[in-house]
Amino acid sequence: MHASLFAFASRVWRRRMLIVVAALCTAALFAGGKAQAQTETKIVAGMVAHGPPQWPQYVADEFGWLKQDKIDLELVTVGGGGVAQTAAGSLNMAHSGYPDFARAALQGAPVKIMLSDVVGSPYGVFAKKTIKNIADLKGKLISIGGPNDITLIYIKPFLASAGLKTGDVDFIYAKAAGDRFAALVSGAVDAAILNPPTYFKASESGLTALGDTKPYAEGVPFTVWGVNTAWAAQHRDTLIAFARDYKRAVAWLYDPAHKQQAIDILVKHARQDPKDSAEAYDYMIAKLKLFGPDGDVSDAVYGKMAGGLATIGTIKAPYPPKSAIFDGSFVQGAH
Repeated sequence: MHASLFAFASRVWRRRMLIVVAALCTAALFAGGKAQAQTETKIVAGMVAHGPPQWPQYVADEFGWLKQDKIDLELVTVGGGGVAQTAAGSLNMAHSGYPDFARAALQGAPVKIMLSDVVGSPYGVFAKKTIKNIADLKGKLISIGGPNDITLIYIKPFLASAGLKTGDVDFIYAKAAGDRFAALVSGAVDAAILNPPTYFKASESGLTALGDTKPYAEGVPFTVWGVNTAWAAQHRDTLIAFARDYKRAVAWLYDPAHKQQAIDILVKHARQDPKDSAEAYDYMIAKLKLFGPDGDVSDAVYGKMAGGLATIGTIKAPYPPKSAIFDGSFVQGAH
């Protein structure tokens, strides 16, 4: 009798031990999964709108390079609010024209440029069919991105080539090129400064192409990635990896063998029209090579940037040091 009770108690004890071990294993697996998830850093990144300027990030996402570097990149459309939201901390970083971040940094906001991506102007100026040349813009209403943004830096020398000053025209502002294009097509404005894909839509719509702005502003960068400096200080390795994946993606994009796959990636991630995407590749990548290979800002390029800022009244000579607006340690750490 006692032996059978002892055997029964032993069986109960073994079952309880198995339950405890199973529970411990489950807890360990859960904790391990949680720890693994915690090692992945989420970057909330603002942008004006999806499109070709984010091509390197789309490539890095498509091939899993960001995931390999434990980066969870969330691209958020914020229009023209990226810099302000980055300064406030609601975004970790944002993509915008370089004057936006430079101006904020110089005014004491906790932001700095960490990577320069599109290194030349992708813009052309298009006008109503009745306008035939740049000089015809005198007295006309032109849609640009903002009162002190990169599009003003590009259009000033463009107008000057025909003897016009900014006071000879009227400006109206829309941050997104799609909105500027819509205003031009509707007849609400006389001309607009446009970049791909609206550049190509304007070319096909019969509007007057007055010319590209790049020849009038050679060496002046277009867009940058800027960061909240407090967040950046706590996530240096993540931002170095972000810069490394950018460089890897640009090198991949510049290989002609990858053209069709690059177009497909843009169509997929930015929901762009295939024809527009193919034209964007030919124009931005094959022809102009607008993506900088390493994201860095040389002293010579900073001189161009500072000169552009001076033309819109943001700074005056003597110019502040490059370090006032740009932290090159992230792209340099990615070498």
